[in-house]
Amino acid sequence: MKEWCGGAIFLVISIICITGCATNIDALDRDEPDNFGRPPSEDAPWPDYIPAEIPELPGEIRTIMVAPKSHIRLFYINVPDEQIEEYLDLLVDKGFELEYRIHVQEGFPDKSEERRQRGEYDDIDITKGEYHMTLSHWEGTATYDVYTSGFQEIVEEATALTWPEALNGILPPPERCELVTINSGANHTYHVSCQREDESVDQDYLDLLISHGFQIQEVFQTDQGGITLIRLRRVDLVVDLSSSSSMYFTLYVFVDPLPQWPDVFGDIVPRPVGCELTAIIPTMNDDDHHITCNPRDENVLREYVHVLEELGFVGDVKFLNDQDEINSIRLYNDEIKVDIYNNSPDSMSVSVAPKGP
Repeated sequence: MKEWCGGAIFLVISIICITGCATNIDALDRDEPDNFGRPPSEDAPWPDYIPAEIPELPGEIRTIMVAPKSHIRLFYINVPDEQIEEYLDLLVDKGFELEYRIHVQEGFPDKSEERRQRGEYDDIDITKGEYHMTLSHWEGTATYDVYTSGFQEIVEEATALTWPEALNGILPPPERCELVTINSGANHTYHVSCQREDESVDQDYLDLLISHGFQIQEVFQTDQGGITLIRLRRVDLVVDLSSSSSMYFTLYVFVDPLPQWPDVFGDIVPRPVGCELTAIIPTMNDDDHHITCNPRDENVLREYVHVLEELGFVGDVKFLNDQDEINSIRLYNDEIKVDIYNNSPDSMSVSVAPKGP
């Protein structure tokens, strides 16, 4: 609700009442979030793809939301009433027609006449030929909808997104999914969202990544068993796929180098064969190292013990399970002790430290 007075009396003004039986469809549909094909951008300048025939509304634009086939919505802050009035005067000078509107919600008393007498209105419908805008403002804030009729193709071209060049040949884009946001960050990270054309987009893209050599690392589920995120990896490249939004399919792409066997070991303590490194765990002592890996099978630990023994390590303490398989073992030579643990069928750990006295 806003009052107009002073210089506004020089405008050609008509105040209309929109009742429940004569709803303004444009005014309501533009509030539907699904109509916005682009998530918002913040602290943005006036879009240069809006025709020059539509004067720029001065002020601090906090957020812009773009639906190329419908309209551009600009959210303003710190906009004084005087600035709004000056802008409306400018529009009239340039031949735009202004319609000050009062909305009446169905099921509520119609007090539009009382409000009209007080000079109040809800928004202003602005038209000139094929151009159409809607402006509402309240206590220093304003929402300005600029409809794309007459320049829709220009908006679509200006806001069109393309797959990041840095990912070409490394990560394929999803098929049948229109890009809506691409945000890049430090260390080669990308957050990408696209709008699905059908419900098969998510599964098809998962299958595509697997066919390109990616392997599923983790699957995150809700308490009800629904999948919210799937993490895949190929060497150092990790991709998180999220399908939690009903409209958007999102990807988070980042580089996460795999753990490397410490160089300090050299040929003294070799890397276990057939055990994919999963973590190098820091310790309080720089001379101590704790490494975990995923063994290929149950023979990896036994074979690794044999390799160390051939290098001159001597077995010290050993614990076996009920099947006489090694649960843990300590080996040492003159300078180093190595502890090996069978954490689970899928995890083995190796701790290397100076032998000590």
